[in-house]
Amino acid sequence: MTMERILRAMGDVMAERGTEKAGINAVADRAGVNKVLIYRYFGGWNGLLEAYVQRGFFLSMFNEKFLESVPDHLPVENRSKVWSDYTIQFMREFRARKPSQELIRWEMTHGETELARRLAAFRDQSYKELADKLAPYSEYDPIAIMSLMISAVTYMVLTSSQRDHIIDIDLHSESGWERLETAIRRIYSGLSFALEHETAKKVEVK
Repeated sequence: MTMERILRAMGDVMAERGTEKAGINAVADRAGVNKVLIYRYFGGWNGLLEAYVQRGFFLSMFNEKFLESVPDHLPVENRSKVWSDYTIQFMREFRARKPSQELIRWEMTHGETELARRLAAFRDQSYKELADKLAPYSEYDPIAIMSLMISAVTYMVLTSSQRDHIIDIDLHSESGWERLETAIRRIYSGLSFALEHETAKKVEVK
């Protein structure tokens, strides 16, 4: 319970100050614990930040429990919906979690550091494991597709704090984000249809 309180306090501090200005002392004050306890549990700032990401405080899908909840051997016809639902869940959570947005902003300006590389590598591995479980037609490079979609969502969410619209999508209204969710569903549904058609053509040729 104490470790969870510390990690939640870290999220609060990052949301208020940004990752750059957050620190052990501020987290300890917010959590109401001695900072020595943070060093004992997490080994320091880097360990605290890694625990924040790996235990699902960054986003719920970045932990083993979420990966275990995704069923193995989904029928191909069901994967399009699950795939789009995952992307939409990612977008909703990322929008709602200001600490996670601040962490990504920090990574974008500190990408050369070992810590930033480790955090990114952990998320990349989670994406890969999800793709292995969810993606229909593994021969059509689902990792590239997922990379494009996650990058687009990340950009849309981060830019929404600096601008009201992208083209005529209102980023400050729920109706604008609902349009984006509908677009995600259509993209994956259309992609699934196209891949099924392409696969059927290959079978016919053989």
